[in-house]
Amino acid sequence: MSNRTLAIMMGAVALLIVAVAVVFILVLSGGDDDDSSSVPAGTSEASSGPEDSGNRSEDRNNASPSVSGICAENRIIVPGDSPATVFDPIQVGDASTAEYTAEIFGGLVSLDLDLNIVPDIAEDWEVSDGGRVYTFFLRDDVVFHNGRRVTADDVKYSFERAADPANFSPTVLDYLGDIVGVRDKFNGVADQVSGVEVIDEYTLRIELDRPVSYFLHQLTYTVAYVVDREQIEQDPDGWTRNPNGTGPFRLKVWRPLEEIILIPNDRYHLGPPKLDEVKFSLGGGSLLTRFENDEIHVAGVPGIELAGVLTGESPLSEFYRPVPQLSIFYIGMNVNEPPFDDPLVRQAFALASNREAINEVLFYDALIVADGILPPTLPGYSADVTSYGYDPDRAGELLSRSRYAGNMPRIILTYSGTAGDSPDRLQALQQQWEDALGVEVEIEAIEWSAYLRELRRGTFQMYAAGWIADYPDPENFLGKLFASDSRLNHTGYSNEQVDALLEQAATLQDQDARYRLYHKAEQIIVDDAPIIPTFWTIGHYLVRDCVQNWPDVGTIVPKYRYIEIDASRE
Repeated sequence: MSNRTLAIMMGAVALLIVAVAVVFILVLSGGDDDDSSSVPAGTSEASSGPEDSGNRSEDRNNASPSVSGICAENRIIVPGDSPATVFDPIQVGDASTAEYTAEIFGGLVSLDLDLNIVPDIAEDWEVSDGGRVYTFFLRDDVVFHNGRRVTADDVKYSFERAADPANFSPTVLDYLGDIVGVRDKFNGVADQVSGVEVIDEYTLRIELDRPVSYFLHQLTYTVAYVVDREQIEQDPDGWTRNPNGTGPFRLKVWRPLEEIILIPNDRYHLGPPKLDEVKFSLGGGSLLTRFENDEIHVAGVPGIELAGVLTGESPLSEFYRPVPQLSIFYIGMNVNEPPFDDPLVRQAFALASNREAINEVLFYDALIVADGILPPTLPGYSADVTSYGYDPDRAGELLSRSRYAGNMPRIILTYSGTAGDSPDRLQALQQQWEDALGVEVEIEAIEWSAYLRELRRGTFQMYAAGWIADYPDPENFLGKLFASDSRLNHTGYSNEQVDALLEQAATLQDQDARYRLYHKAEQIIVDDAPIIPTFWTIGHYLVRDCVQNWPDVGTIVPKYRYIEIDASRE
């Protein structure tokens, strides 16, 4: 995840600059909509298990019954986005689904709130053979939500299932493809993943085809989560409606377009959550109004309100929490389709994009104009990397030298959205390109799931997109989006020098040396202009005082088990 989600720059972002509006642009397969049960399709009402009958943690921070309002109960209500697919970890390719999946499932390792790699199902590991072999020692107290104990066989099954070509995982090769045998199984030339070996009930060995410096980071992504083989084999079509994961929360309710409710897994091996419930509100309406009306605990600051909040003139200032995101918005251009197969055309479009004006006028300076690809808060970021600045005269000159001068084909910019007026920031770019280049660009909306499907197929000529870090490493941006062999490289960009730099950086253990290679690759990519970096994002949050331990983290990690409600602070 991709990744764990970014939402492409959807229309909602123009009105609300918050982290939850950002979703991963990853390939995604559609889920099974068939439901012959009495529960409406797409709705999950998790049945009560043993832990619901008096087995709740006794030390929960229950709010005082004398307190009224939203802080009176030991639950949190936050805005959420509808998942783009079912809750199957190997299919997740967007941040909305990843946020829920990260709470329901778990893997060998995880990221903590400081984005450090920490033990999860594995309590320890050893690295040998020059970084090619990882031996994981599993905890013996990890159970699925139904109480069945997790063993090394469950982990191996989960990797085998992810690599099974019949399951069409869109992310397995990009996140687990370094494991010996994953590609063979995915390509149908092997029956199993030979590089994943069960040593005993609680020991697992994984062999890589070469040392990979970010391998543990990749294991934090959803495609490496552990699933319950028994549940899947018993109910292959419906198991995702009530997934039996190992994470800190269980899925209780999923009502499409209405709400998703998670309840604690009181047998969670890293300690039970403090909350009794997490409710994600999927409905529409103004989040600011709902926050002011005591209906939700967390909201985003609309751009028009941001100046007052920042200066302290707004009564909302006391709730304000800025969180820089490890994410970027951009315009992608298909380098294999006219006219963007000519680098001069791509560079001209980049030079004709006045991102500073859009940020100031439309977003009230709520974003950061992206002067590269890697976000400033990402380890390995370099301020020396620079993108094309606004220069309409040079843009026109480059276009006149291109092979499409005077013979420009029809250009369509696609974004995820519904019919109606296109987002203001895309209309602004549309006008800027026409003014500077004399080129008319059509803007076309497409439904989110269909957008992801066509993005994977590479059918878009030009598209509005975004990316949020799955893990804090430059490879997650540069390798995933621009390596020639990456299935997430949706622009079709290919540069031998970039590929060589990325491959060299992948195997180095010296971080400073790795970062220098990534800086070189990033500058080449920016100069070649397969994308126009537009903005780095900041989550401008409003968080109620009673919400304790709300994490200031710039990407998706399991976080709700740390949060608690303290009614005395409301």
